[in-house]
Amino acid sequence: MNAISLAYSDPSGRNVGIDVGSQQLDIFIHELGKHWSTENSSAGIKQLLSQLRRYKLARILVEATGGYERQLVEACAELDLPIVIVQPMQVRQYAKAQGLMAKTDKLDAAVIASFAAVIKPEPRALPSKNVRIFKDLLARKRQLNEMRTQELNRHKKSQKCVVRSHAAAIKFIEKEINWVNEKLATELDKICEWKATYE
Repeated sequence: MNAISLAYSDPSGRNVGIDVGSQQLDIFIHELGKHWSTENSSAGIKQLLSQLRRYKLARILVEATGGYERQLVEACAELDLPIVIVQPMQVRQYAKAQGLMAKTDKLDAAVIASFAAVIKPEPRALPSKNVRIFKDLLARKRQLNEMRTQELNRHKKSQKCVVRSHAAAIKFIEKEINWVNEKLATELDKICEWKATYE
């Protein structure tokens, strides 16, 4: 297990732009002018990465889309491919400066690939899968704690007819918090075990 993905970027390699949608990925290789689409699914991503690994790659660039890109990014990290995530506004500003007003998924992918080739953002090491899981669990714990606080506040002000409902909700949320705490402890042990072995 790697603590980080040490992606290898070949400066003379291809720049790949991927427009990420909830159901579809549009891929464009800047240097070849090549475009194709695939499903944004485990099978589609596996097939895509099998194709991309045939090339020397400088970088694979995607925009942060609020989560739709995550499975692709994690798959690239696991294979040590040079994945780069940028904010959509950066690509939009670049497109506007270049007079490239993309209107389709294919054109969006081409603009993203052009941004990769011209701006050349550096691929960065990504956290390991265990670290990403740990962060997700922490986020869930925060959400559950907020939910519990809201229910406790409602419980204090509630009428007798709904006290039971609030109490049941609080009990359920606390059960979920305990489950998350157990998972956090397990993932932390895995991370610490790796550090003790490799550092």
